[in-house]
Amino acid sequence: MPTPQARKVLGLLAKEWEYSGPPGILDISDIVAILDLAPSETLQALKELYQNGLVDMNKFKTAAFLTPEGYAAAETS
Repeated sequence: MPTPQARKVLGLLAKEWEYSGPPGILDISDIVAILDLAPSETLQALKELYQNGLVDMNKFKTAAFLTPEGYAAAETS
């Protein structure tokens, strides 16, 4: 079960998925700026989601996006 911070990240990426289409890519700096979390909390949430296979990142680790499993998790949380 994702933490409250991770659920916020999932929700944001799910909105981007719905607005722009899969996979809902956002720059990590944009995620940090949009959410009402400390940057360290946002980065920790992204790390948790990445380790659980719900979020993936580009090869430079500057952008994050949902996996299909992450989108399904966002829909149920």
